[in-house]
Amino acid sequence: MYKKLTLASLLLLINGFIYAQSFSVDATNIPIDACTGCTGPSNNTNLNALSDATLNWSIIDVDVPEGWEFSNCFPNCYQIGVTSGVLSIISGQQYYLNCHVYPNEIMGEGTITMQITDNGGTIEEVTWNAIIGSAGLIENILDEDELTIQAIYNLQGQQIPELLINQLQIVVFSDNSRKQILITE
Repeated sequence: MYKKLTLASLLLLINGFIYAQSFSVDATNIPIDACTGCTGPSNNTNLNALSDATLNWSIIDVDVPEGWEFSNCFPNCYQIGVTSGVLSIISGQQYYLNCHVYPNEIMGEGTITMQITDNGGTIEEVTWNAIIGSAGLIENILDEDELTIQAIYNLQGQQIPELLINQLQIVVFSDNSRKQILITE
């Protein structure tokens, strides 16, 4: 009986060490899509504090077209060029995590990856995938997510039969998600 209790206690202790991370992130792969003239398109997720901790964050990879800029909010918004910081989190709280892209009227695709760590060894990477003004956006969404276009609307709310060049439109996909799309090619 004593051996069973000791083995069970040991397993619980090991299990506690395995899951002793101080935070989790709702989504780690986040799309941003917009037109080339859009100012500061962005998308966000949330970080959930599982225990009190101090986090360090830094941008570890940027692969964007020349001329693009970006900034982050975590949860405070930082100026363009700030690529690292420290955040103290409180157990049970949720923290806004965002990236703004400033394409400066330059069409293209790019990624920005942030690494978040705590002193306990938890490491999480969050990547924003930006597609600005590209016809490839529709193809990527349809291919990767196995979606179909359910409906297309102009900005006046009228349904239109097909995607139009150089006009901002709203596309509704088969999973009922919606995206503003501008086809420039």
